[in-house]
Amino acid sequence: MEAIVYVLLILALITIAAVTLFKGLQRRRWGAVAAGGLVLLGAFALPALLEFWRDWLWFDAVAYEGRFWTTVIAQALAVGVSAVIGFLTVYLLTFPIPREVRSARAWPEFLGTLLGGFWGLANWDVVLRWWFAVDVGVSDPILGRDIGFYLFSLPFWDGVYSGVFWLTLIGLLAVAGSLSRFQTWRDEVLHRVGSEYAWQRPQTAATGNVHLRRALALNAGVLALVLAGGRVLDLCHLMYSRLGAVTGPGWTDVYVRMPGDLVVACGLVVVGAFFLTSATTARFARWWMPSAHDRSQRPRWVFGIGGLLAVWFLALGVTPVLSQWLWVSPNEITVEAPYIEHNIEFTRLAFGLDDIEERQFPVSEELDQQSVDKNDRLLSEVRLWDPRALQETYEQFQEIRLYYEFTDVDIDRYDVDGRYRQVMASPREMEPGNLPRQSQTFVNRHFKYTHGYGLTLAPVSEFTSNGLPDLLVKDIPPVSAAETLHVDRPQIYFGEHTDQYVVVNTREPEFDYPSGEENEYTHYSGTGGVRLSNLWRKFVLGWKFGGTRFFLSKYPTRESRVLFHRTVEDRVRTLAPFLTFDRDPYIVLHEGQLYWIIDAYTTSANYPYSEELSADGAAQGLYGANYVRNSVKAVVDAYDGDVNFYVFEPEDPIIQVWQRIFPGLLRPRSEMPVGLQAHVRYPEGLLTAQGLLYAKYHMTDPAVFYNQEDLWVPAQEKYYADVQQVEPYYVLWEPPDTDEAEFILMQPFTPKNRQVMIGWIAGMCDGENYGRLLAYRFPKERRILGPLQVETKIDQDRFLSGQLTLWDQRGSTVIRGNLLVIPIDDTLLYVEPIYLRAEAAAYPELRLVVLMHGDRLVYAESFDEALRSLLQGTTPQPAPTTPSDTPQVISRLVRQSNRAFEEYLQAMAEKDFSTAADRLRTLNDALDQLESSTSETQASANERGESSSR
Repeated sequence: MEAIVYVLLILALITIAAVTLFKGLQRRRWGAVAAGGLVLLGAFALPALLEFWRDWLWFDAVAYEGRFWTTVIAQALAVGVSAVIGFLTVYLLTFPIPREVRSARAWPEFLGTLLGGFWGLANWDVVLRWWFAVDVGVSDPILGRDIGFYLFSLPFWDGVYSGVFWLTLIGLLAVAGSLSRFQTWRDEVLHRVGSEYAWQRPQTAATGNVHLRRALALNAGVLALVLAGGRVLDLCHLMYSRLGAVTGPGWTDVYVRMPGDLVVACGLVVVGAFFLTSATTARFARWWMPSAHDRSQRPRWVFGIGGLLAVWFLALGVTPVLSQWLWVSPNEITVEAPYIEHNIEFTRLAFGLDDIEERQFPVSEELDQQSVDKNDRLLSEVRLWDPRALQETYEQFQEIRLYYEFTDVDIDRYDVDGRYRQVMASPREMEPGNLPRQSQTFVNRHFKYTHGYGLTLAPVSEFTSNGLPDLLVKDIPPVSAAETLHVDRPQIYFGEHTDQYVVVNTREPEFDYPSGEENEYTHYSGTGGVRLSNLWRKFVLGWKFGGTRFFLSKYPTRESRVLFHRTVEDRVRTLAPFLTFDRDPYIVLHEGQLYWIIDAYTTSANYPYSEELSADGAAQGLYGANYVRNSVKAVVDAYDGDVNFYVFEPEDPIIQVWQRIFPGLLRPRSEMPVGLQAHVRYPEGLLTAQGLLYAKYHMTDPAVFYNQEDLWVPAQEKYYADVQQVEPYYVLWEPPDTDEAEFILMQPFTPKNRQVMIGWIAGMCDGENYGRLLAYRFPKERRILGPLQVETKIDQDRFLSGQLTLWDQRGSTVIRGNLLVIPIDDTLLYVEPIYLRAEAAAYPELRLVVLMHGDRLVYAESFDEALRSLLQGTTPQPAPTTPSDTPQVISRLVRQSNRAFEEYLQAMAEKDFSTAADRLRTLNDALDQLESSTSETQASANERGESSSR
């Protein structure tokens, strides 16, 4: 019903067109017929026209109309030119069909035109990449072609081959179908031209048979030549062969399959030449037809094609298998060694591993007070907050109202009043779906609740006395604990999960933020979105958004704007669909404004000799790629929605090609504001992919690689209660060649089927060091504990494991955070925070910090206490208490009860009865635990009193 106005309009146009056509045909008024046809065409094309116009309005609003028109013109030219080529190809192939059956050419010509048009629509970007291709400067070691040919030209020629093959097949089938309308093949043999036989058919039929026979030969010859071209292309596709020990051509491919392809291609050329010659020269007619003296003899072309198929089968089917089995497999390491070297070299090139700085990490067992003092700023920034645990805490204390939502927590670094600090940030986005059902009206969802508000920012290592985060930015309106973290424009109109359209700057004030018992309202003053400056724009946008209700609404004015494509990923993907975007954009506070930064990758599956990424562990969107670069950082203004793409790897050939295709879309890194450059990060998706490959391709000796003697795997840890792979994590670290703390992304590795740590890789994030990739290896003769071994040590500690078990049994949940391996000078420190979440609480609190160095395991209620114990050689023994028998827990339960009661009253006031019931249950649970705790405390006091009296 929402689109009733548009449906009625289309029906009206169809009715008018039908009446006009009927009357025009009845009275033979061809002008009226043409007009009716145009109206009918317009009725069916109206939805597509409205979609096209809406897209143009959006691209114009974000100031990328050049990108839009480049795409439209390229698609139109590709479709038009390829449709014409398709038509002409089929027309020429079927031209010899005689006049008597000329009607048989209509459908193949139509199919050829349609196929050509669809080919252009599907491959317009492939054509552009071929047209604007660049050389990489590296050639493959077998054919000697530049890598740019495989990245840009080979996909184009594959498409051309596929299109021409189908067009030729259409022509061949059309001619064969026409031939059947004259006579069967045997009739043609019996009545062929010759002095020994007389014609028993009219002369026109005889002429038609000759023409059709020649047309069939012509089409068969062209098809054979096309197939020969396919065999030549197959030589290039052998660069991705998997027949040998590694990806890329091996011995069998180079010495058997490549010559086999050439032999088959030559055979196809010979067959094609005979077919074409027989179509144009009577001298070769006998190759096409059987002997006049032996009616049972097969046409010679049958033997020619049969022989070719036999050669094809032997050269490309039997011989490669026998060669692999009889020669390569018994001598594989010797025979395949040169090709394994090629695979190692090109895989490392394709994933940027050729520039990795490999170093030894001489692990020391010493960690003294001098080292601690030297690295005090790094140790003070060790991450103790786990993102999942912190998100639950934010949801409990900082969502403020039920329509706000924290969807993610990201790690970044900021200058906090002159101190370089790691922080964890999470934006407060609007989620109208959380409103009570009766409040989810059209006006509320699209005119009033239009934006999120502010963010929370917490240091990674600081807690309050209650185990809660010590926030640097909090509350609504935002309250900042540092001058450098002031928030001047907290509204978030574009976000990570903000996916529905809104209309802003209307007659209906927008909800801004709650203020006590009242609400503050605002009107959007930015430049984002499409302005509703006239009725036509309102009509166009109404087709997609809200239909009749949108079009007839009285709230929008000529100054109103419609915001859509509001999620960060959708916004950047619409502008640059040729890039692969990371799934985790992160919020940045810069000069009081909020921005989103999202990483973008250029990928390809056409890099020769390179191993492709498997689905196991690779970041989503990178599966199947055998070339990856993090060439672009996209920045989205959270208020205006402005999008800018900055190129961080200008030497990447793929990004160079796209810069030539879309000039002005991709900007150089130097144009990115310095303040935003300070927040770019080495992306987790890229390091994960590089780690997967480096775990195998750090072995550069072909013999070692072949035997997989030193295969690594990502380390494992116990996270919450499950064993999982250690994901890359951000830390502050001081490299040996500098005195400055660096923000890095690192991932530890262990040998396959073992849990000792063998090394770690790191991507650097700061300043001129951004993009540097480091790999540290531990001495193989040393036994360095891996993260899962440290987890086992924790489980085996008598007191600690008993305490965790006791907490779990008393109605609370023990949460084990990420175990971090922190490099400090030339030694390693293992850190794991342990949280406790009471049954009545919806958030975790830090209860213990476990540290391990060497063989010493210590734990305390804070990092500083645990570190002192580690240095002093003692382990503090926290009282083995449970959450129900300590005054601190009783105090916490009182606070939880008060908070639950306040939220219950608020939910009742907002008539959100579902939330009210949930808060009432939380209140009852807290009171029950409080009663149990006070009873146990009293009983314990009585026991102590009786013991004293005795």
